[in-house]
Amino acid sequence: MSASTLSTIHVYPVKSVAGVSMSTAWVEKQGLMFDRRFMLAKADGAMVTARKYPHMVQVKSVLCPDGLLFTAPNRPSLRIRYSTFKMQSTPVTVWGDTFSAYTTSDEADDWFSEVVGCRVELVFTGEQSHRIREKLGHNVSFADGYPLLIISEGSLADLNERSREMHTMDQFRANLIASNLEPFVEDSWKRIRIGEVEFEIVKPCERCILTTVDTEKGVFKASKEPLKTLSEFRANESGGVFFGQNLVAKNEGMIRAGDAIEVLEYKEKEYYVDRTSQRDKETFSAAQVEQSVEQTVTIKVNNREFVGDNQRTMLEQAEAAGINIPNSCRAGLCGACRVKVVAGNVTHAQVPALDHIDVEGGEALACCAVPSSDIEVNY
Repeated sequence: MSASTLSTIHVYPVKSVAGVSMSTAWVEKQGLMFDRRFMLAKADGAMVTARKYPHMVQVKSVLCPDGLLFTAPNRPSLRIRYSTFKMQSTPVTVWGDTFSAYTTSDEADDWFSEVVGCRVELVFTGEQSHRIREKLGHNVSFADGYPLLIISEGSLADLNERSREMHTMDQFRANLIASNLEPFVEDSWKRIRIGEVEFEIVKPCERCILTTVDTEKGVFKASKEPLKTLSEFRANESGGVFFGQNLVAKNEGMIRAGDAIEVLEYKEKEYYVDRTSQRDKETFSAAQVEQSVEQTVTIKVNNREFVGDNQRTMLEQAEAAGINIPNSCRAGLCGACRVKVVAGNVTHAQVPALDHIDVEGGEALACCAVPSSDIEVNY
């Protein structure tokens, strides 16, 4: 097995915005310093991400001695300084975790609201995040679930050989990139040491619709790549798609690009179902559902009724009406957004999670199901 080195390091100062490449980074248990210490949130504290607003990835950051500078297409730049933050405690939610964060400035809120296209607030974790994850036994930043993600260059090369499109590492938002050319070598690592820090790999990273964002244009790819290709050879029996490994730091310390990755302990690689032979047999993209002439329909979700259409998914329309159906991948992979169709009909793309819900019993995936009539659903 060939040796690996740490090729590059990336931090993402604001959750869902573009990353910053670094040659040296300080590792804390809550994550890399500067990584996902800011997040955009709605008035109720709910996180705002590129899963719904893909153009967020076009926001770029510069780390300054006293704060940060942000740029976005066709907008004046924004500079924020830590010394001017209001630092008022405010409740926020990242997936199932609700905890306290801090307000920043009205100027930042206004700037990001204009960029995103809806009212948001830029919130800050503080020097140490108040989000404690029981599974880890310590705090974590605004990252989805685990503080760090590692992917090898060989894994990306293997994906590109299989896919009809070429993909770049920035689509996957990894913190640590390993130079190893062996595909998915990181799947076999249990404990590693980089520089001064020992890391433990805790689980493979389940991927979502965010990986399908064109990072230059800030829009979702109609092809649903790379999820479509990954679903052919990196999916488990439940339909979840995995690429990269989540890890945690066991101590604090410095890491540098070029550091050797010393494997201290190996583990058995995860098993994934190989569906490559079905490449041309299955439809994956919700965009491939045959579109009918646009019509107005009545949609009722948990007894909350609103007017919608027969073009957009139930999830999109419910969110626009202020109804938050539980969801995760937004790509028909995980099944988190399953709903029970009480009345009416939907059209539905053939996506992996369909095999794991009770379709005949009326279950549907809100992220992919499009109303074809007046409809009532519960979750």
